[in-house]
Formats: sequence, structure tokens, C-alpha cells
Amino acid sequence: MAQDRIEFGSVLEGKGSEGKLWLFIIPAIVGVFAIAGYGMMQISKAGSLERDAKAAQAQVTELQKTVEQRDELLVHARAEEGLQRSPGSAVALFYGVNARAHESGVAFAHPSERAVRAYFYGLTAPPEGQEYVVAARTESGEAKALGDVVPGNDGTGFLLARDLPEGTAAIELLLRSRGQEDLDGAEPRVSARYPANGERGVLTDVPTAQARRGRSTRG
Repeated sequence: MAQDRIEFGSVLEGKGSEGKLWLFIIPAIVGVFAIAGYGMMQISKAGSLERDAKAAQAQVTELQKTVEQRDELLVHARAEEGLQRSPGSAVALFYGVNARAHESGVAFAHPSERAVRAYFYGLTAPPEGQEYVVAARTESGEAKALGDVVPGNDGTGFLLARDLPEGTAAIELLLRSRGQEDLDGAEPRVSARYPANGERGVLTDVPTAQARRGRSTRG
């Protein structure tokens, strides 16, 4: 019986030692998991911060593009406003080059800017399937379409054109098939002389026959 008590005490003593050991092991394990969890949280937070930083950078880049586009449009608008307010280096009258023409107008030339402001009067609704188009013609007869003109209710029309070809000698108003891109077969209506760079004043002379008719109507 005494032996049983001794053995039982030994067992209790052994279990007590093991219990004390677990008192150290369990906190250590908890600490390891806590450290691991903290580390994962930091990694996740770092990844989230990196994603947020990339998203913010993308937004900044997009905003910068928007600002640049806005500035470009603003510069372009101010340049056009400056041209519209400017009297131009020279002013030329549009003369009829077609016996059936009833249109008239005036062109404000900006040779240094390779630009022109054209105002038209007496416009009527074009014949079915046709449209008004303004063209720049060089001394050699080559023509370039500058843009369409839609008559207003009062019979007026306006066009501001830039990037005129080098050597432009005349600005013309023509009738061509609607939707046509070139000037083949276009019918000239009125024409105004375009000044050489440095030429100023009011140009009242009729454009030369070569510049008026040209050797080609390709736009």
C-alpha cells in the first residue's frame, strides 16, 4: 500500500513537471503565432499601401494628362481667339469667278500664321447633294480643302482655317458633292487673293487666272 502511494506520488510529481513545462511551451507557441500573425498583417498592410501608392500615382498621371490636354486646348483656343480679334495683315474681297455666282465675302489674311478668316454673304442652301467648301489654291494651281461652310439663316457663313499650304495665292469658295474628300469636279464660286508674307493693306485686285482656275482641283 505504501508502495502504491509512493508510485502515485511519483506520477503526480512527473505530471507536475510536465505541466510546468507546458506553462513555458504554450506561451512560446502563442508568441510565435502572434509574431507570425503580426508579420502577415504588416506584409498585407505593406501590400495594401503599395497598391494604394500605385493607384494614387496612376490618378496623378491621369490628372496630369488631363491638365496638359486642358492647357493645350486653352492655348489653341487663345490662339484662335487672337486670330479672330486680329485685323490681319491684309484684307481681300471675294470676287465672282462663276457667272451663276451670287455669293460674296471678305477674307482676313494672316500670312505669318498661315491662316485666314473668311466671311461669306449671300449664301443659299446648296443644291441637293452638294455643299460649300473653302479651299486654298497655290500659284501652281494645286488646291487644298480647308473646311466646309454651312449657310446660316441670314445667308452668312464663316471659316477660320490654319496650316494653309506654302505659296497660297487665293482663297476660294466652291460647291462640291456632299461627303467628297477631294476637290475633283468642284465648282468655283468666288475667290479672293491671298497676300504674300509681309504684304499688307486692302487687296482689291482679282486673283490671277492661274491661281483662280488652277491646273488641278485635287484636295
